[in-house]
Amino acid sequence: MAAGTLVSLEEYLHTSYEPDCDYVDGEVQERNLGEFEHSCSQAEIVYYLRTRYPQLRRRVLSGQRVQVKATRFRIPDVCVLAEDAPREKVIKTAPVLCIEILSPEDRMSRYLDRINDYFAMGVPACWIVDPIARRGWVATPGHLYEAMDGFLRSGEFEMPLASILE
Repeated sequence: MAAGTLVSLEEYLHTSYEPDCDYVDGEVQERNLGEFEHSCSQAEIVYYLRTRYPQLRRRVLSGQRVQVKATRFRIPDVCVLAEDAPREKVIKTAPVLCIEILSPEDRMSRYLDRINDYFAMGVPACWIVDPIARRGWVATPGHLYEAMDGFLRSGEFEMPLASILE
């Protein structure tokens, strides 16, 4: 499917895309995935968070649809739900953390749009990881800063970039 295909919300919700696509105001948008560095980083992040925060083991999700607005669905590479978050087929309760992993052709400006959608639904923090440049950023509403000390931190969460980018 070409990027930017227009479909109804009903069709999007009843269609399986491989890989899953975002849905933004009637437009199905493909996501850049599938390259080795992206896939390895995603797996390492999930493993690290599930191991480091065992109480959230079943709350660290990969590639899960998140409804950020009535007509917008995003699929963060990794999202972390609160311990008391309800079980939802499509996540409608704001995660406590969303993580996006850049692919070589991605641009930060495109990801800022995604992150602003997460903030609009109430997500307090997002991490952006660039496995090629071996860099990471922490975003909170109105702020974006690089993890110059090599640690992504927000709220109760902390993750050393080196451990996932080896």
